Parts: sequence; structure tokens; C-alpha cells
Amino acid sequence: MHDACLWTALAFYALGILLIVPSVVQRRPSLSPASLGALGIGLAAHAAALAIEAARIHRLPVTDVRSALSFYAFMVTLAFFFVYLRYRIVSLGLFMLPLVFLLTLISVLRPVGSFDSSAFRGGWLLVHISSIFLGYTALFLTFVAAIMYLIQERELKSKAPRGFYYRLPSLKVCEEIYYRSLVLGLPFLSVGILTGFVWASRTWKGPWEFDPKILASMVTWVIYLVLFATRVSGGWHGRRAAYFAIFGFLAILVTFVGISVLSGQHGYIPKLREMP
Repeated sequence: MHDACLWTALAFYALGILLIVPSVVQRRPSLSPASLGALGIGLAAHAAALAIEAARIHRLPVTDVRSALSFYAFMVTLAFFFVYLRYRIVSLGLFMLPLVFLLTLISVLRPVGSFDSSAFRGGWLLVHISSIFLGYTALFLTFVAAIMYLIQERELKSKAPRGFYYRLPSLKVCEEIYYRSLVLGLPFLSVGILTGFVWASRTWKGPWEFDPKILASMVTWVIYLVLFATRVSGGWHGRRAAYFAIFGFLAILVTFVGISVLSGQHGYIPKLREMP
């Protein structure tokens, strides 16, 4: 039942993305009810899949790479609806939803990992996972705003803007989404890392502080701390800040997925069973 709901979500996400294209091409002021309906059904099916898995394991359904990607795709889709309802950016879906489709597809195709429920207990871990995913979702919006800003700025400087210029929000709106998502994402990321340290110190044995994923998380946190500090101080704006936000999200992707393969103790729950 879980996989059936996930496949349903994937199909409606694909349909929703395809239905967004005509709205962007024809420069409509808003997305069609059909595209929003398809994406809404996909989100509901995805929520059902997560709820079924949560009921089965009696925990937050983030226990391996497969479930983590699925949960993150759900969060990004939810964020898309919030941002779209606030700003009515028709082209927003073309920047956000392809990632949703890709992550959902990977989570559907990837084999289900084993699960040790005893390794997933503790309020600290629940806060850690929730905060990390909220932070990653908000910082993905920072990344998307940075991409839109760079495209829009390039079109303006060309003095002969092409069609896509009229399908993007203004630089002011890009800056607003960028700043708000950064201010929201960094605190969640900070809380997630801090609570992760607390949980690891109580649960793991050995030199867990030097785990590759923990080190990568700290590097990522420092990147966004520098970005936030320079933004607040007025030192970085515009193109430089946008490029740094893109670099920061690439660091998130490496931390979130890539380092999990190398992490001896932090490669999600299945590896926790191998701990001494």
C-alpha cells in the first residue's frame, strides 16, 4: 500500500509538472486548476504513503536513504505550495518540482532497507530529524531564489531580455524569498545539528565526532552562517550572495546523500545496527 501511494504521488507530480509548462509558455498570471489539482493529489498520496509507513514503524518515517529522500520530496512540495500561494510565481514549479520528481522516483526504485526500531528511539532524535529537514527545505528555497535572481539579473543586463525574463519574479521578490528562507533555514539547521550532537553523545560509542557526515554537516553550517552574517551586515548582496547560496546547497546535497555512503555510524538506521 505504501509503494502504491508513492507511485501515485510520482505519477501526479509528473502530470502536474507537465501541466505547468503551458502556463509558463503562455505567460498566464496563475497556474491552472488542473496543474494545482494534480500536484495536490500527488501531495496527498505522498502524505498517505508517509502516514502508512509511520503507522507501521511507530516512528517518524525517516529510517534510511530511501525514506529520507521521500520525506524531503514531500517537504519540498509542501514548501512549493506555501511559496506559490504567497507570491503567485507561475514558473516556480519548474525550478522546484523536478527535484521532487527525481527524489520520489529514487525513493520508489530503491530497495527498502532493514529497520531497527530500538535505534530510532528518543525525543532528541525526533527533534534532530525534523529540524534538519525543515532547515534543508528552507535552504532549498534560498537556492531556488538565487537561481532565479541570477537568470533575471542576466536578462536585465543584456538590455534585450528574452521571453523567460517575463516569466520570472522581479529581483526584489527574488531577494525577499532568498532572505526569508535563509533566516528560516539557518536556525532550523542549527537546532538540528545541536540536537544531533546531544543524541549521538548519549547513543553512539567511539569517536563519533569525526564521523564524515558530522564533519560535512559542520562545514555546511559554517557556509550558511557566513552567508547569513555577510547578508545581515550588508557585505554581500546580489550576485555574490546568490553564487554562495548555490554553493551552500551543493554542500547540503553532498552532506545529505553523498556522505551517507561513507559515514560509518551516520548512514541512517540500517548502519546503526552494526555499532559496537
